[in-house]
Amino acid sequence: MAVKNSIKIHDKVIFAMEQIEEKDCLQLSEFLKEDFSIRKFVEWAQGKFDIKLDLGFKKTSEHEASEILNQVREKVAVKYKQKEIEYPVEFALNIAFGPQGPNIYAYEELAKWANKKYNAGFTAEQIQDTNPKALRRKLLELSESFNNGKLEDEISGKITNLNINDLMKWANERFDTSLTENDLSGDKTDIKNTLSNLAKNFLRSELSDLEKYVLVQVYDSAWKDHLYSMDHLKSNVWMRSFAEKDPKTEYKREGYRMFDEMLASIEDRVTDIIFKVRLEAGARARNVWNVSQTSHDEVGQFAMAERQRAAAQAPQGQTKVKQIKLETPKVGRNDPCPCGSGKKYKKCCGKNS
Repeated sequence: MAVKNSIKIHDKVIFAMEQIEEKDCLQLSEFLKEDFSIRKFVEWAQGKFDIKLDLGFKKTSEHEASEILNQVREKVAVKYKQKEIEYPVEFALNIAFGPQGPNIYAYEELAKWANKKYNAGFTAEQIQDTNPKALRRKLLELSESFNNGKLEDEISGKITNLNINDLMKWANERFDTSLTENDLSGDKTDIKNTLSNLAKNFLRSELSDLEKYVLVQVYDSAWKDHLYSMDHLKSNVWMRSFAEKDPKTEYKREGYRMFDEMLASIEDRVTDIIFKVRLEAGARARNVWNVSQTSHDEVGQFAMAERQRAAAQAPQGQTKVKQIKLETPKVGRNDPCPCGSGKKYKKCCGKNS
Protein backbone atom coordinates (compact mmCIF):
# COMPACT_ATOMS: atom_id res chain seq x y z
CA MET A 1 0.00 0.00 0.00
CA ALA A 2 2.82 2.34 0.89
CA VAL A 3 4.56 1.51 -2.39
CA LYS A 4 1.41 2.33 -4.38
CA ASN A 5 1.04 5.68 -2.56
CA SER A 6 4.67 6.58 -3.21
CA ILE A 7 4.23 5.76 -6.92
CA LYS A 8 1.16 8.00 -7.12
CA ILE A 9 3.01 10.84 -5.41
CA HIS A 10 5.95 10.40 -7.77
CA ASP A 11 3.65 10.51 -10.80
CA LYS A 12 2.01 13.69 -9.49
CA VAL A 13 5.41 15.32 -8.97
CA ILE A 14 6.49 14.39 -12.51
CA PHE A 15 3.22 15.79 -13.89
CA ALA A 16 3.67 19.01 -11.91
CA MET A 17 7.24 19.43 -13.14
CA GLU A 18 6.10 18.94 -16.72
CA GLN A 19 3.44 21.62 -16.28
CA ILE A 20 6.01 24.01 -14.81
CA GLU A 21 8.40 23.40 -17.69
CA GLU A 22 5.68 24.28 -20.17
CA LYS A 23 5.16 27.72 -18.59
CA ASP A 24 7.13 30.68 -19.96
CA CYS A 25 8.69 32.41 -16.98
CA LEU A 26 11.19 34.54 -18.86
CA GLN A 27 9.28 37.70 -17.99
CA LEU A 28 9.73 36.98 -14.29
CA SER A 29 13.51 37.06 -14.73
CA GLU A 30 13.20 40.81 -15.33
CA PHE A 31 12.14 41.30 -11.71
CA LEU A 32 15.19 39.42 -10.46
CA LYS A 33 17.74 41.67 -12.10
CA GLU A 34 19.76 43.81 -9.72
CA ASP A 35 19.02 47.08 -11.51
CA PHE A 36 15.26 46.46 -11.96
CA SER A 37 14.04 48.94 -9.34
CA ILE A 38 16.36 51.77 -10.35
CA ARG A 39 15.57 51.30 -14.06
CA LYS A 40 11.86 51.46 -13.38
CA PHE A 41 12.38 54.59 -11.28
CA VAL A 42 14.24 56.28 -14.13
CA GLU A 43 11.47 55.31 -16.58
CA TRP A 44 8.84 56.67 -14.17
CA ALA A 45 10.65 60.02 -13.81
CA GLN A 46 11.03 60.26 -17.59
CA GLY A 47 7.35 59.53 -18.20
CA LYS A 48 5.94 61.71 -15.42
CA PHE A 49 8.18 64.79 -15.42
CA ASP A 50 10.02 64.44 -18.75
CA ILE A 51 13.39 64.50 -16.96
CA LYS A 52 16.42 62.31 -17.64
CA LEU A 53 18.33 60.74 -14.75
CA ASP A 54 21.79 59.22 -15.00
CA LEU A 55 21.91 56.91 -11.99
CA GLY A 56 24.28 54.24 -13.25
CA PHE A 57 21.69 51.45 -12.95
CA LYS A 58 23.10 49.91 -9.82
CA LYS A 59 21.80 48.87 -6.46
CA THR A 60 21.71 51.91 -4.19
CA SER A 61 22.21 52.36 -0.49
CA GLU A 62 19.98 54.47 1.73
CA HIS A 63 22.37 57.43 1.47
CA GLU A 64 22.51 57.17 -2.31
CA ALA A 65 18.70 56.96 -2.44
CA SER A 66 18.52 60.26 -0.57
CA GLU A 67 20.91 61.84 -3.08
CA ILE A 68 18.81 60.50 -5.96
CA LEU A 69 15.70 62.05 -4.40
CA ASN A 70 17.44 65.42 -4.13
CA GLN A 71 18.56 65.12 -7.75
CA VAL A 72 14.99 64.45 -8.86
CA ARG A 73 13.68 67.41 -6.87
CA GLU A 74 16.25 69.73 -8.41
CA LYS A 75 15.45 68.58 -11.95
CA VAL A 76 11.69 68.85 -11.33
CA ALA A 77 12.16 72.39 -9.97
CA VAL A 78 14.09 73.34 -13.12
CA LYS A 79 11.39 71.75 -15.28
CA TYR A 80 8.65 73.64 -13.43
CA LYS A 81 10.58 76.90 -13.77
CA GLN A 82 10.73 76.29 -17.52
CA LYS A 83 6.99 75.66 -17.50
CA GLU A 84 6.46 79.06 -15.84
CA ILE A 85 8.42 80.64 -18.68
CA GLU A 86 6.83 78.75 -21.58
CA TYR A 87 3.18 78.27 -20.67
CA PRO A 88 2.06 81.96 -20.63
CA VAL A 89 3.54 82.38 -24.13
CA GLU A 90 1.94 79.15 -25.38
CA PHE A 91 -1.40 80.20 -23.91
CA ALA A 92 -1.34 83.66 -25.53
CA LEU A 93 -0.32 82.28 -28.93
CA ASN A 94 -2.94 79.55 -28.72
CA ILE A 95 -5.63 82.18 -28.14
CA ALA A 96 -4.39 84.35 -31.02
CA PHE A 97 -3.73 81.51 -33.48
CA GLY A 98 -6.74 79.36 -32.66
CA PRO A 99 -8.42 76.66 -34.78
CA GLN A 100 -10.30 79.29 -36.79
CA GLY A 101 -7.11 81.23 -37.46
CA PRO A 102 -6.14 84.69 -36.18
CA ASN A 103 -7.74 88.01 -37.03
CA ILE A 104 -6.81 91.64 -36.65
CA TYR A 105 -8.46 91.81 -33.22
CA ALA A 106 -6.47 88.78 -32.03
CA TYR A 107 -3.26 90.44 -33.24
CA GLU A 108 -4.14 93.61 -31.37
CA GLU A 109 -4.90 91.70 -28.17
CA LEU A 110 -1.68 89.68 -28.47
CA ALA A 111 0.32 92.89 -28.96
CA LYS A 112 -1.41 94.46 -25.95
CA TRP A 113 -0.70 91.35 -23.85
CA ALA A 114 3.00 91.23 -24.82
CA ASN A 115 3.45 94.96 -24.20
CA LYS A 116 1.77 94.70 -20.82
CA LYS A 117 3.65 91.57 -19.76
CA TYR A 118 7.12 92.16 -21.22
CA ASN A 119 7.22 95.79 -22.45
CA ALA A 120 7.67 94.32 -25.93
CA GLY A 121 6.64 97.37 -27.95
CA PHE A 122 4.74 95.25 -30.50
CA THR A 123 2.08 96.44 -32.92
CA ALA A 124 -0.64 94.38 -34.58
CA GLU A 125 1.01 94.93 -37.98
CA GLN A 126 4.38 93.65 -36.71
CA ILE A 127 2.76 90.50 -35.30
CA GLN A 128 0.87 89.85 -38.54
CA ASP A 129 4.07 90.13 -40.60
CA THR A 130 6.01 87.80 -38.29
CA ASN A 131 6.14 84.03 -38.70
CA PRO A 132 4.38 82.33 -35.74
CA LYS A 133 7.48 80.27 -34.92
CA ALA A 134 9.69 83.37 -34.92
CA LEU A 135 7.11 85.20 -32.83
CA ARG A 136 7.04 82.35 -30.33
CA ARG A 137 10.82 82.36 -30.12
CA LYS A 138 10.88 86.14 -29.51
CA LEU A 139 8.19 85.93 -26.81
CA LEU A 140 10.00 83.06 -25.09
CA GLU A 141 13.19 85.13 -25.01
CA LEU A 142 11.28 88.00 -23.42
CA SER A 143 9.58 85.70 -20.93
CA GLU A 144 12.87 84.11 -19.93
CA SER A 145 14.59 87.47 -19.45
CA PHE A 146 11.74 88.87 -17.33
CA ASN A 147 11.57 85.67 -15.23
CA ASN A 148 15.33 85.71 -14.70
CA GLY A 149 15.80 89.20 -13.32
CA LYS A 150 14.72 91.84 -15.82
CA LEU A 151 11.48 92.58 -14.01
CA GLU A 152 13.36 92.66 -10.70
CA ASP A 153 15.64 95.33 -12.16
CA GLU A 154 12.60 97.30 -13.26
CA ILE A 155 11.19 97.12 -9.74
CA SER A 156 14.49 98.24 -8.19
CA GLY A 157 14.61 101.26 -10.52
CA LYS A 158 11.07 102.27 -9.64
CA ILE A 159 11.75 101.94 -5.88
CA THR A 160 14.76 104.22 -6.25
CA ASN A 161 13.11 106.91 -8.39
CA LEU A 162 9.50 107.02 -7.13
CA ASN A 163 7.89 108.01 -3.86
CA ILE A 164 5.49 105.63 -2.10
CA ASN A 165 2.34 107.09 -3.65
CA ASP A 166 3.69 107.02 -7.22
CA LEU A 167 5.19 103.58 -6.63
CA MET A 168 1.81 102.27 -5.47
CA LYS A 169 0.08 103.67 -8.58
CA TRP A 170 2.75 102.19 -10.85
CA ALA A 171 2.51 98.75 -9.21
CA ASN A 172 -1.28 98.70 -9.39
CA GLU A 173 -1.20 99.53 -13.10
CA ARG A 174 1.77 97.31 -13.92
CA PHE A 175 0.60 94.17 -12.10
CA ASP A 176 -3.19 94.63 -12.22
CA THR A 177 -3.50 94.69 -8.44
CA SER A 178 -4.96 96.98 -5.77
CA LEU A 179 -2.21 97.89 -3.33
CA THR A 180 -2.59 100.49 -0.64
CA GLU A 181 0.08 102.58 1.07
CA ASN A 182 -0.10 100.23 4.08
CA ASP A 183 0.95 97.35 1.83
CA LEU A 184 4.13 99.23 0.96
CA SER A 185 5.05 100.18 4.50
CA GLY A 186 8.48 99.27 5.84
CA ASP A 187 11.98 99.64 4.50
CA LYS A 188 13.06 99.20 0.88
CA THR A 189 13.78 95.50 1.39
CA ASP A 190 10.22 94.81 2.55
CA ILE A 191 8.79 96.88 -0.29
CA LYS A 192 10.92 95.05 -2.84
CA ASN A 193 9.87 91.66 -1.45
CA THR A 194 6.21 92.67 -1.71
CA LEU A 195 6.57 93.88 -5.28
CA SER A 196 8.68 90.85 -6.24
CA ASN A 197 5.93 88.49 -5.10
CA LEU A 198 3.40 90.49 -7.10
CA ALA A 199 5.68 90.39 -10.14
CA LYS A 200 6.12 86.63 -9.91
CA ASN A 201 2.37 86.06 -9.69
CA PHE A 202 1.84 88.48 -12.58
CA LEU A 203 4.29 86.68 -14.86
CA ARG A 204 2.84 83.25 -14.14
CA SER A 205 -0.84 84.26 -13.93
CA GLU A 206 -1.82 82.05 -16.91
CA LEU A 207 -0.19 79.01 -15.33
CA SER A 208 -1.86 79.80 -11.99
CA ASP A 209 -5.25 79.89 -13.72
CA LEU A 210 -4.51 76.53 -15.34
CA GLU A 211 -3.53 75.00 -12.00
CA LYS A 212 -6.69 76.30 -10.33
CA TYR A 213 -8.85 74.90 -13.11
CA VAL A 214 -7.11 71.52 -13.07
CA LEU A 215 -7.34 71.31 -9.27
CA VAL A 216 -11.06 72.04 -9.27
CA GLN A 217 -11.77 69.50 -12.01
CA VAL A 218 -9.63 66.76 -10.45
CA TYR A 219 -11.00 67.36 -6.94
CA ASP A 220 -14.56 67.27 -8.26
CA SER A 221 -14.03 64.01 -10.13
CA ALA A 222 -12.06 62.35 -7.33
CA TRP A 223 -14.62 63.35 -4.68
CA LYS A 224 -17.49 61.90 -6.72
CA ASP A 225 -15.58 58.64 -7.16
CA HIS A 226 -14.79 58.58 -3.43
CA LEU A 227 -18.44 59.03 -2.45
CA TYR A 228 -19.43 56.27 -4.87
CA SER A 229 -16.83 53.94 -3.33
CA MET A 230 -18.03 54.81 0.16
CA ASP A 231 -21.58 53.84 -0.82
CA HIS A 232 -20.32 50.45 -1.98
CA LEU A 233 -18.35 50.03 1.24
CA LYS A 234 -21.39 50.92 3.33
CA SER A 235 -23.51 48.29 1.61
CA ASN A 236 -20.90 45.52 1.98
CA VAL A 237 -19.10 46.24 5.23
CA TRP A 238 -21.65 44.29 7.29
CA MET A 239 -20.08 41.07 5.97
CA ARG A 240 -16.98 41.82 8.09
CA SER A 241 -19.05 40.62 11.04
CA PHE A 242 -18.62 37.07 9.72
CA ALA A 243 -14.92 37.44 10.59
CA GLU A 244 -15.88 38.69 14.09
CA LYS A 245 -15.01 42.31 13.24
CA ASP A 246 -17.08 45.35 14.15
CA PRO A 247 -18.58 46.69 10.87
CA LYS A 248 -18.72 50.25 12.22
CA THR A 249 -15.02 50.22 13.13
CA GLU A 250 -14.13 48.63 9.81
CA TYR A 251 -16.15 51.26 7.95
CA LYS A 252 -14.26 54.06 9.67
CA ARG A 253 -10.88 52.43 9.06
CA GLU A 254 -11.53 51.64 5.41
CA GLY A 255 -13.07 55.05 4.79
CA TYR A 256 -10.00 56.79 6.22
CA ARG A 257 -7.70 54.65 4.05
CA MET A 258 -9.77 55.38 0.93
CA PHE A 259 -9.72 59.11 1.72
CA ASP A 260 -5.91 59.08 1.94
CA GLU A 261 -5.73 57.20 -1.36
CA MET A 262 -8.00 59.82 -2.94
CA LEU A 263 -5.69 62.66 -1.83
CA ALA A 264 -2.64 60.81 -3.16
CA SER A 265 -4.35 60.17 -6.49
CA ILE A 266 -5.24 63.87 -6.76
CA GLU A 267 -1.60 64.90 -6.37
CA ASP A 268 -0.55 62.34 -8.96
CA ARG A 269 -3.18 63.36 -11.51
CA VAL A 270 -2.57 67.10 -11.10
CA THR A 271 1.19 66.82 -11.62
CA ASP A 272 0.60 64.59 -14.65
CA ILE A 273 -1.55 67.25 -16.30
CA ILE A 274 0.52 70.30 -15.36
CA PHE A 275 3.85 68.88 -16.50
CA LYS A 276 2.50 67.35 -19.72
CA VAL A 277 0.13 70.03 -21.00
CA ARG A 278 1.24 71.55 -24.30
CA LEU A 279 -0.45 74.27 -26.34
CA GLU A 280 0.50 74.65 -30.00
CA ALA A 281 -0.13 77.83 -31.94
CA GLY A 282 -1.45 77.73 -35.51
CA ALA A 283 1.10 76.83 -38.15
CA ARG A 284 0.21 79.77 -40.37
CA ALA A 285 -1.90 82.92 -40.23
CA ARG A 286 -4.75 83.71 -42.58
CA ASN A 287 -5.25 87.04 -44.30
CA VAL A 288 -7.61 88.60 -41.78
CA TRP A 289 -7.80 92.09 -43.15
CA ASN A 290 -10.70 90.93 -45.37
CA VAL A 291 -13.46 90.86 -42.79
CA SER A 292 -16.02 89.58 -45.32
CA GLN A 293 -14.46 86.08 -45.25
CA THR A 294 -16.27 85.04 -42.09
CA SER A 295 -17.41 81.46 -42.58
CA HIS A 296 -21.06 80.40 -42.60
CA ASP A 297 -20.50 78.10 -39.60
CA GLU A 298 -19.13 80.97 -37.52
CA VAL A 299 -22.15 83.15 -38.37
CA GLY A 300 -24.46 80.26 -37.48
CA GLN A 301 -22.77 79.80 -34.11
CA PHE A 302 -23.03 83.51 -33.31
CA ALA A 303 -26.70 83.53 -34.36
CA MET A 304 -27.42 80.46 -32.23
CA ALA A 305 -25.72 82.08 -29.23
CA GLU A 306 -27.80 85.24 -29.71
CA ARG A 307 -31.04 83.24 -29.88
CA GLN A 308 -30.14 81.33 -26.73
CA ARG A 309 -29.24 84.56 -24.93
CA ALA A 310 -32.51 86.18 -25.99
CA ALA A 311 -34.49 83.15 -24.84
CA ALA A 312 -32.73 83.21 -21.46
CA GLN A 313 -33.46 86.92 -21.00
CA ALA A 314 -37.11 86.74 -22.10
CA PRO A 315 -39.70 87.34 -19.32
CA GLN A 316 -40.92 84.08 -17.86
CA GLY A 317 -44.56 83.23 -17.14
CA GLN A 318 -46.02 85.97 -19.37
CA THR A 319 -46.44 84.06 -22.64
CA LYS A 320 -50.08 83.62 -23.63
CA VAL A 321 -51.08 80.07 -24.49
CA LYS A 322 -52.97 79.90 -27.78
CA GLN A 323 -56.28 78.05 -27.55
CA ILE A 324 -56.43 74.83 -29.54
CA LYS A 325 -59.43 74.73 -31.87
CA LEU A 326 -60.74 71.72 -33.76
CA GLU A 327 -61.16 72.21 -37.49
CA THR A 328 -64.23 69.91 -37.52
CA PRO A 329 -66.88 69.58 -34.79
CA LYS A 330 -66.44 66.74 -32.34
CA VAL A 331 -68.68 63.71 -32.95
CA GLY A 332 -70.15 61.88 -29.95
CA ARG A 333 -70.11 58.11 -29.78
CA ASN A 334 -73.91 57.89 -29.99
CA ASP A 335 -74.29 60.60 -32.66
CA PRO A 336 -75.07 59.69 -36.30
CA CYS A 337 -71.88 58.90 -38.20
CA PRO A 338 -70.74 61.82 -40.42
CA CYS A 339 -70.17 59.39 -43.33
CA GLY A 340 -73.97 59.21 -43.94
CA SER A 341 -74.39 55.48 -43.30
CA GLY A 342 -77.22 56.09 -40.82
CA LYS A 343 -75.43 54.14 -38.09
CA LYS A 344 -74.21 55.48 -34.80
CA TYR A 345 -70.60 56.76 -34.82
CA LYS A 346 -69.47 54.05 -32.35
CA LYS A 347 -70.92 51.35 -34.64
CA CYS A 348 -69.38 52.80 -37.84
CA CYS A 349 -66.29 54.95 -38.35
CA GLY A 350 -65.64 55.25 -34.62
CA LYS A 351 -65.68 51.49 -34.06
CA ASN A 352 -61.89 51.16 -33.88
CA SER A 353 -61.17 54.46 -32.13
